[in-house]
Amino acid sequence: MVALFFLVAAIVTTYPLILKASYALPGGLGDPALVTFLLAWDADRLAHGLRGFWDAPFLYPHQHTVAYAEHMFGVAIFTAPLQWLTRNAVLVYNIAFLGSYVLAGAGMYGLTRELFGRKDAALLAAIAFVFNPYRASQITHLQVLMAGWMPMALWALHRYFATGSTRALAGFAIAFVLQALSNGYFLFFFSMATAVVIAVELVRPRLPRARIVGDLLAAGIGIGAALAPFAWMYIRVQRERSLDRGTDDLLYYSARIADYFRISPGGWSWGGLLAPGGPERQLFLGLVAIAFAAVALVIAVRSRGDWLRYVVTYALVTLVALWISMGPGEQFQQYQQYQRYQQYPWRPYDLLYRLVPGFSGMRVPARLATIVDLGLVVLAAAGAARALARLPRTAALVTTAALGLLIIVEGRLVASIDPFPPIQRNLDRAAYEWLRDSPPGAAIELSIAQQNDFHPYTLIYQFNTLLHRHPIVNGYTGWTSGLQEFLGGPASPFREPGHVREALEALRAIGVQYVLLHWWTYADAGEPARILSEVRAARDQYVEEREFQNTFAWRLTDAPASRLGRGGEDGRRIDPSSFTAAASHAGDRLPLMFDGDIETRWLTGTRQAGTEWLEIRLRQPTDVARVRIETSPRGLVDYPRQLVVESIDDRGSTRVLFDGPVLTRLIASIAFDERRAPIDLDLPPNHTTTLRLRQTGETHRWFWSVHELTLFEAQAR
Repeated sequence: MVALFFLVAAIVTTYPLILKASYALPGGLGDPALVTFLLAWDADRLAHGLRGFWDAPFLYPHQHTVAYAEHMFGVAIFTAPLQWLTRNAVLVYNIAFLGSYVLAGAGMYGLTRELFGRKDAALLAAIAFVFNPYRASQITHLQVLMAGWMPMALWALHRYFATGSTRALAGFAIAFVLQALSNGYFLFFFSMATAVVIAVELVRPRLPRARIVGDLLAAGIGIGAALAPFAWMYIRVQRERSLDRGTDDLLYYSARIADYFRISPGGWSWGGLLAPGGPERQLFLGLVAIAFAAVALVIAVRSRGDWLRYVVTYALVTLVALWISMGPGEQFQQYQQYQRYQQYPWRPYDLLYRLVPGFSGMRVPARLATIVDLGLVVLAAAGAARALARLPRTAALVTTAALGLLIIVEGRLVASIDPFPPIQRNLDRAAYEWLRDSPPGAAIELSIAQQNDFHPYTLIYQFNTLLHRHPIVNGYTGWTSGLQEFLGGPASPFREPGHVREALEALRAIGVQYVLLHWWTYADAGEPARILSEVRAARDQYVEEREFQNTFAWRLTDAPASRLGRGGEDGRRIDPSSFTAAASHAGDRLPLMFDGDIETRWLTGTRQAGTEWLEIRLRQPTDVARVRIETSPRGLVDYPRQLVVESIDDRGSTRVLFDGPVLTRLIASIAFDERRAPIDLDLPPNHTTTLRLRQTGETHRWFWSVHELTLFEAQAR
């Protein structure tokens, strides 16, 4: 009956989603569409014995891209049969979305009824857990909404402590694993809550302490064994790609006390008393829950027994989660005229960030508000149980109904419900069927955009990989791809006229076989027309062109094996102390090209006009075999549009060693090393005393910059 109640309540409060469940998503086409893809991908891989589970076909040439976001496996194991049966990923997502309300409500009802013994208080707590304003603000994050396994796990854990039932302990372990597989954040965050519950129990145990420790150790081993394959992959990918969240993200998404009184725009503001908060910091948990939690804390002063034990336990859970949700030991503060960082060394988040594997990959400390909510709602159940016990039965029922309705009202948020027609888009289906029937090879779809320059078509591309099965350069997930960021950015060769040929050469070199140009993705029809013209002018770069209703597609010429961008070490590095440097601009910044720090750079400070130069003056004649130019992601837009490398020998004779564009090498290098993007220019034999690099191209806005410059001397030619 409780599950049915929350199902009906979910349908009513999200209306008219139920009428559009087969073709529209709640909350927009960003993260909901990503999770829709992930659930469909997981179902597909489950049908194939999990082969290639981690290698979702987006952000080519990256591997293990499922680990760039939540894998959602804990949800997919339940929804996969629905996906196989209906073949409608949008419907499956919406069933999971509505199911999250049922799971959370049933879990909290079971936990609080177990602890405090009153159905009315338990129902009120469950409503507060499901329909609070914070949860409404997370409507776009199914993984956050899927928090119902936490109260389920605690329900079983408390029953184990009370009865010694190993079946209950097994239920705790299963629910813990399912929660961790539904949301990676909650593996860490719920572990903290569980640790508090266990610690309080061990102070005054109802079972022999040695038995509790042994049983929990066995449960922990089982949990670890179940989660190890997932944790290993995430830690591996994080270390291989240095996927640690930066200070700016952590500070921005850390909670402040004031954020726990902020709501989503459009939420119930209690007559304007509550202000809207920033993204991920709309943490208000509901006035009714806060009030009853306060009642429980007041009554606890003169209480004892198990009721007091539970109040103390969940007060500590709430306080610990609140504390850690405030993020690392620096707190960003903005004032009217200036900004500064204020140190808070007594916060433990920084310690967890540095010591716990995987913790540094999480972006939003404020999501610990879910644990704050969990603790607060259990406290509210304790207060409600005592308060309602003082009322006659009828009055208690009426009060429960009235307060439940008030909770739903204050947690109500009108969210958009947007159609998402991924595979069914008529404009592109024929193109994707052609791609499906074509030989293996990666594809790029145009228009391409950077991840933070979000466009729904990126997720349409991503979802259609389930139809055509080719990996694509495009994608939308929790981490970016340097290749997509460059090709979708303002300095993209697809945006700067005259560079499409070089882009095609580079794409061929890294294994891209197909280019799809979707006319409908451009606001200005002149841009795809220009790209089409430039592709056709590069006729030697492709072997087949197909025209569909609103899409052009090309199969590119096979490219021979290429070492572009792979950064070999042929020859001996020439020590920077053995030469001097000069430049047409910013001579004082020249040492930054040789300091070994990829984040520092020399740059002209003016747009490329074709007159910029660098000179390296060697102490003695040298056969310079290679020049390597390295660039960090922030400087990729400032690559030289046309580069000439000249050798001046000891007799003053000048010889051109290289003359041409470097864009092809740059794109290929980003695919293999986006941290440094090395451009290697192999030079013919020479007898150089001065090596001159001249930038002879022009751009309308970009500088020329070099982050690191390395010369290699030929050992033997």
